[in-house]
Amino acid sequence: MKDKFSFRHVATLLRKQLQEKGSAYRKGNFDAFGFLIRWTLLIVILAVFVVFFGRFTDIYLSVKTNGLVLTQTRLFELLTMVYTVILVFLVISGVGQINRQLFDADDIKLLTGMPVGARSIFVAKLISIYFGQLIISVACVLTVNITVAMHVPHGAMFYASTVLFCFLLPLISLAIAALVSMPYHAVKQLLKNKFVLHFILVTLVTAALFYLYSVVLGAIRDMLLGDSLRYFFNEQVMNFLRRFTGYLYPAVWFSDILLGRNLLFSWLWLFGIIVVCLVISGLVIHTLMRWIMQSRIAGGSGYVHVKTDIKANKHPFLALMKKDFLHIFRTPSYTFSYFSIAVIMPLMVYFCLTIGSSIIEKLIGMNCNFEVAIFLTLLFGALTNVFCSTNISRDGEMFFSVKAYPVDYKQVFFSKILLCMMVASISQLISAVLILATGYVGWGQAVTILFGGLLCSFAQICFATRYDFNHAKFSTEEDGEIKESGNTVSAIIVLGMITAFVIGGSVLLMRLMFAIRLVSGYGYLTYLIVGGFSLLAAAIAYIYFIHNLKNKYHEFSGGGQF
Repeated sequence: MKDKFSFRHVATLLRKQLQEKGSAYRKGNFDAFGFLIRWTLLIVILAVFVVFFGRFTDIYLSVKTNGLVLTQTRLFELLTMVYTVILVFLVISGVGQINRQLFDADDIKLLTGMPVGARSIFVAKLISIYFGQLIISVACVLTVNITVAMHVPHGAMFYASTVLFCFLLPLISLAIAALVSMPYHAVKQLLKNKFVLHFILVTLVTAALFYLYSVVLGAIRDMLLGDSLRYFFNEQVMNFLRRFTGYLYPAVWFSDILLGRNLLFSWLWLFGIIVVCLVISGLVIHTLMRWIMQSRIAGGSGYVHVKTDIKANKHPFLALMKKDFLHIFRTPSYTFSYFSIAVIMPLMVYFCLTIGSSIIEKLIGMNCNFEVAIFLTLLFGALTNVFCSTNISRDGEMFFSVKAYPVDYKQVFFSKILLCMMVASISQLISAVLILATGYVGWGQAVTILFGGLLCSFAQICFATRYDFNHAKFSTEEDGEIKESGNTVSAIIVLGMITAFVIGGSVLLMRLMFAIRLVSGYGYLTYLIVGGFSLLAAAIAYIYFIHNLKNKYHEFSGGGQF
């Protein structure tokens, strides 16, 4: 392959990538519902961040040290910490982008056989990764800096530097991400066939991240309920933060420039580190790409496995369940999305219940633990059961092979239903036991929550399986893995959330109305609403699932479009 460079080839490759991304928005491929949900959720998250970060800014800037309010010092510390977090977030996303563009890209092997220079491919990939980082940088930097400017007035230098930082931050994060990508890929390869170890590590990391998320929610609760967060920043804490932020390079230089301090020194260091980062990122990504291209041409590394003896024949139903379980367990992305999330679901319910119940009790002086637990269990249960939305699609061409077997259609579908229900049942049971053991609910309430959660999970699984069967869309990837969510996933998430809000919201609203009017003796209505609505949802979903299922199964062919 010739190692020549051509601007025309680079432009062609970039146009090719844009067209590939644009194909997802064409008619037939565009998940309009999911697109609307994602953007709505993003706007809500940004709006909530602006409100609470602004509130936190006011609290932090008013903290006194030695009896004095040092606004500029506090602002330097705040900006340094925030920019460090942004840089870490950019590095993490950069590692993912480099892996997708280089290690997991399907076009590398194709491009190696075309009259396109390796340098042209390298530059196109580098530009594509940079623009991916740039989008995230713009969103983070503008949101943070505009929020700060709304609470502390700044001059033109602050806004000009803000625009520049949007373009400069990705250059630094790209170099760090390039250095991290190789060991990250090596670890991925090491864990590729160690499925149990991979599952344990991913679950532990996910649980730790959610714990940090719960800590942030706790801080938000403290800001809502009073000034207890203000008293956390005592003299000892502030002295530590002052010393700690002084070592957070290169964020220190960003903060100095924004505040107009040490401008010459900060700009020289910043441009120096950017030049170094450009050289590092270019060399590392170029080396990685050449290595990957050579590996793809050679056919890649083979899969080495230990031969095992064929065991005794299993019942077709159990064999189908095992097939689905191994398919999920041996696909890293499925393991995280399906099993790891189900394992930490009880922790999600517990942490949010701890925070939510204290907020309600503080604001209105009522104990609504039971009602809040119902809402959270149904909500997180719905998010946990998302994996049932690909029960058919993730089989890929294997579904047609199974269809050709002498196996009854009921065994094919109900094996998937039972596997999903086993995962959901374990998650729901642990969740109910956890909130019972911690004293948030009693025995009868815990049983009701478990009963309602299982019925709603059954309804969601039945509906999702049939909906996915009616609109099956098999992956065109070589490994058959579904890497992008579609209309089915979006529909199942929204339906689950609506169910959680209808049942959980209605019992919580009823509890508040009765308490305000000082009416008692109607607690049994909560049990009736949860049981009645859950049974109704399960019955409707099951009828939808089995309706004309046999005929549809026998008619199913060539992609599942009817």
